[in-house]
Amino acid sequence: MSQAFRSQSAARSAGPHLILKHMTMSTDTAKQILKYFNGRSDVIAAQPKGSTFRPVHKPMTEEMLLAEHVEGTTCFGFYLMRPDSTVLCSCIDFDNHPDQPDPAWRDKAEKLYYFLEEQEFDPCLEISASGYGAHVWLFFSEPVPAFLIRRFWAAIDGVLKIDFREVYPRQDTLKGKGLGNLVRYPYWNRSRFVDPDSDWCDIEFANCTTVSKDEIELFCQKLGTSTAPPEPAGGLSGRMKQLLAVENSDLSLRWRGIPRETSKDNSRSSIVFQIACEAVYQRIPTEEIFDALRHWCDEQGYKKSDEWIKLTIDNAYKSVAKRTSEVKGETLAIGCVRQFFKRRSGQQYIRTGIEPLDRAIDGLGRGEMGIFGARPGGGKSAFALQYGLHNAEQGVPVLMLNAEMSEFEIGRRLVMRYVGGEETTWDEDAVLPLIESKLRNTKFFYQGVASIADVEQSIRLYSNSHKIQLVIIDYLQLLRSDKVTGRYEVVTEISQRIKHIARKYDVAVLALCQVSREVERMEEIDFKSDMLRESGQLENDADMIMFGHWYGRGKAAGTEPKYLVQITKRRNGPIRRDKVFLKFDAETQTFGY
Repeated sequence: MSQAFRSQSAARSAGPHLILKHMTMSTDTAKQILKYFNGRSDVIAAQPKGSTFRPVHKPMTEEMLLAEHVEGTTCFGFYLMRPDSTVLCSCIDFDNHPDQPDPAWRDKAEKLYYFLEEQEFDPCLEISASGYGAHVWLFFSEPVPAFLIRRFWAAIDGVLKIDFREVYPRQDTLKGKGLGNLVRYPYWNRSRFVDPDSDWCDIEFANCTTVSKDEIELFCQKLGTSTAPPEPAGGLSGRMKQLLAVENSDLSLRWRGIPRETSKDNSRSSIVFQIACEAVYQRIPTEEIFDALRHWCDEQGYKKSDEWIKLTIDNAYKSVAKRTSEVKGETLAIGCVRQFFKRRSGQQYIRTGIEPLDRAIDGLGRGEMGIFGARPGGGKSAFALQYGLHNAEQGVPVLMLNAEMSEFEIGRRLVMRYVGGEETTWDEDAVLPLIESKLRNTKFFYQGVASIADVEQSIRLYSNSHKIQLVIIDYLQLLRSDKVTGRYEVVTEISQRIKHIARKYDVAVLALCQVSREVERMEEIDFKSDMLRESGQLENDADMIMFGHWYGRGKAAGTEPKYLVQITKRRNGPIRRDKVFLKFDAETQTFGY
């Protein structure tokens, strides 16, 4: 049990650790609140009743907390991030807002709370000011880098699969003169502390066991999460490095000082301009282009001002915009017709290799976005891996982007597919040559991803270097956005960008997706496209939607499990049969018929 929360009977023997909550806050409690809920010391946030939050450059005091905050006249908040981008506390916010309902918020908060306790951390559970949400807090014995605690929470979410919508702090580092996100001090409106061991009864906060930076790092390492600091600002971004690693690409050639063949100007200023144009064309963010050009000029001893670099980037944007707008209407139309006949003469659909399913839908077309939805443990990854490997074995370049499974797990499943049998019987000396012979001549690529930006970057990279035709994303709801924060908005943005990527790079994209719990309550399974979790945009954008469901899995030995694949949408092709039943070989993790 957390030291911060005890029932009434426990509190009697806990000494000064906890006392039952009274109508008014004691001075001692106010001291404890300010001790633990601590961030930036030189500025706080104040919100007089009927107004909005504004920064106030003075420290928080016990008197302000007791006389104004608790009394309800002025709400005070603190900025979590210190000027050096470290934090002294952190929380996960579970909300059930009308615009983003989450009726399971209490169950999720409890699940996280007890998980932290099991790891011998001391969490603190606070009902939020609305009364319809909760904050699960941790407090630190020393300043902890914000990036590290955010990776800590991400690692935990990878285990619990809760989908943390709001993590505080909300950024890895402070930029410029920004203050970062603020959090209200406790005891505003309906805010209070509760004990989950006693049916969420109200208690008063008095003390908590803090967590050290070393403990956070050890836990991250235990879950395979990097504790290395992020790349410093300036220099080459990760995206630029990946693009430059593509041998003989336009960007890498320009970077090495090799001008375009059509260029008559080989001066360094011309090279810088060409680099800028290629980076703009590849949709690199402006600030990353600036840092890259600054880096190139410094390395070359080419002394140019920041203003000159900014002007070069502006001119690059104008040049690329002109380049992309010069296509005439009739030329574009003729290109569409040529593309149609080119596609028709070749492989129109990328088939699954599972004959009854291919007879039902033919497959997924290039330039299309397909969705395969199922509940957790519902066979999504097994189906997707089989789909990808079948096509790679047929000579189709395939890229699998995975936000869920590690390289270890992918490797294990590959061995299962080609070897089968019990894992304990696998002999490395025998298995490795076999796997190498199976995969040596295939173009099956695996890449771990965390965000939609990672997805777009990887597809761009592998499309240029390996001409990939099929992309599998496992799975969609685990991806983050670099633009929006609300989960509904994130999934909407991800859906739209994946659709755009499929068309832009002329690849078939199969995105795996979680479905709602509604299917678990059905007496007779009948999927609808709107069962996809968290955004109706998925249903709109998808060219094809399929669902998977187990029948009979986990039943007594001798009962053969069946796997249902139901097709609910096919925009550009036929649905000859909307339900296909398959067999599943557990040893090889493959579907058959």
